[in-house]
Amino acid sequence: MSKPPETKQDPSKYPDVLIEGHEYDGIKEYDNPMPGWWLWIFYATIAWSVFYIAALGTGWIDDYDAQLERGIERVAEKRAAHQEAQPSEAVDVDEEYLAGLLDDDEALATGESAYRTRCVACHGAQGEGGVGPAFNDGEWHHGDSLMEQYRNTRDGIPAAGMPAHDALLSDDELSAVTAFINTF
Repeated sequence: MSKPPETKQDPSKYPDVLIEGHEYDGIKEYDNPMPGWWLWIFYATIAWSVFYIAALGTGWIDDYDAQLERGIERVAEKRAAHQEAQPSEAVDVDEEYLAGLLDDDEALATGESAYRTRCVACHGAQGEGGVGPAFNDGEWHHGDSLMEQYRNTRDGIPAAGMPAHDALLSDDELSAVTAFINTF
């Protein structure tokens, strides 16, 4: 005869301590010690929290405000670098200049390229709208003059969820996009 394999450890090794009055439907609650690995993790989290609070207080670790300020500075540096990279021969953008671009095939091609890169996700490939308003219906919700459209593209419309593109597109591209959206 073979001996059945042992599946449990010797129960006498860990004495059960019954908690009086904790019984429901024949199920009894025992007060057994927690596993050692769990206790070590618990103590490590306590030690980490003490270190973390001390490090925040002494400046070893940046708090949220310091990280946010550093991020804002980096964005400002990138915007300044982008502005410096712009050609020095900036054109004064006015209604007449923008109207002249409506007949300029090269400007319209530049505008289409910038539109496909930056605007299609919200305004649709054919200007049909989506997240942003449509351009092909002839209704301009935030100004119908070319200068208003240019300013809207450049400065954005935060209340409507439109981001500013002045740091993403050059003045020529902004002007060309304004002309291009008027071809729909």
